[in-house]
Amino acid sequence: MLKKFRDQSEVHISLLLGLFFIILGIFILFNTGRIRDAADGTPVDEADIETIWDLVNAFFLEVMNMLSILIGDFPIIAGILMIIFGVFMFMIGKTVRDTTRYDGVLSFFFMGLALFLFIVTTILMMQVYGWWALLFLIAFMVHLLYNIFNEYLDPLHRKEHYMIIMFFYGVAYFFTQNAVYANIEDALSPADVLSVNMFFALVLVLSLLALWVGVFLSKSKNFLKKPKARSGEDMSRSSKRGMNRLNPNQYLGFSEKIYRFRNSLLTRIKDFLEIGVPGWLKVNYLELLLGLLVLVFIGVEFNNRQGVFTEGHFRLSQMSHLYEWINLFLTLVLALAYLFFTVMNMWKNIHYHRQMIVIIALWLKLTVSLFVTVYHDVELSLFILPFNIILVLLTTPLVLFSIFKEFNGGTTNDRNKKA
Repeated sequence: MLKKFRDQSEVHISLLLGLFFIILGIFILFNTGRIRDAADGTPVDEADIETIWDLVNAFFLEVMNMLSILIGDFPIIAGILMIIFGVFMFMIGKTVRDTTRYDGVLSFFFMGLALFLFIVTTILMMQVYGWWALLFLIAFMVHLLYNIFNEYLDPLHRKEHYMIIMFFYGVAYFFTQNAVYANIEDALSPADVLSVNMFFALVLVLSLLALWVGVFLSKSKNFLKKPKARSGEDMSRSSKRGMNRLNPNQYLGFSEKIYRFRNSLLTRIKDFLEIGVPGWLKVNYLELLLGLLVLVFIGVEFNNRQGVFTEGHFRLSQMSHLYEWINLFLTLVLALAYLFFTVMNMWKNIHYHRQMIVIIALWLKLTVSLFVTVYHDVELSLFILPFNIILVLLTTPLVLFSIFKEFNGGTTNDRNKKA
């Protein structure tokens, strides 16, 4: 069953996109009056949130506030067009399932749809993050270009590719979160931020799924495929004409410099201390130990916030507690994912790149939380200050381990991606 789902994932993604547009279109048609009236950005009154249904209504009220920015004057037309487009996506899914004749055209269609969705999301993000939302658009463009043209990039530099993409997303996350927490008490409420972030995350996931389908279909038709290797004579002639100046691979060898710096630093430390590193000591052991400590501290803080719900003192109108709980839960998931990938890396020598991506994401979330706590003095901090400092100190070496560590194992495909 799972194998069949994977084999037809492009079909299921098309149907999922169609379902999203149909539901969104129906929602708009049923709330045309509210969307017109929401042009002034009607705030959510947290005091009125008493039941789960009130919480759902608060989420949809924020969605209406955002949609009113784009379709405030024409909600009926927009709703009908979205339903029609959703039905069209169902037809696309049927076409993708039945034939490969149109894969070439559809590959560009899905990549264009991914870009369109993210541009629209960026416009909506600007209502919360301001101009800093453009940083997410830049990060997505880098991600998009990588997925489209990775055939032209040397797989030996795969680690650098991921590091560059994570850098752009990290910069966008830092500045947008800083902008949100700077206005969290003046212009925004926890209900606003929670609802808006959920909607943004949903559209972002759909954008990435559409991008994946577009890249998959383009590869099935060998579009944008890397050219065949040329002879030495051809390369020499091309070099004379300056045709190799734009080769991006020549700028992506910085991991080798990192490794040389690592080896030089370790040699100096060993010479200074006049000791050797035991043969049984592996980086994976340190990663596992520090990762377990991180999980313990996050688990303790999560358990403390969980007690607010289980002891019966929580009310849905206390959106700050719900916001903190959801963020802590996501942080706990990242910590568990890091431990899983660490164990798999130590046991089967695989999932190195996933381990690096997860620990960078976790470190970024913890570091931004610490920055917000220290410089903005808000009540929506994820951790008490001592815990937050300890977690940043524990995850920082884990990030450095991932950056400085080479990957020499795994499957044949993994070995080809060695950085």
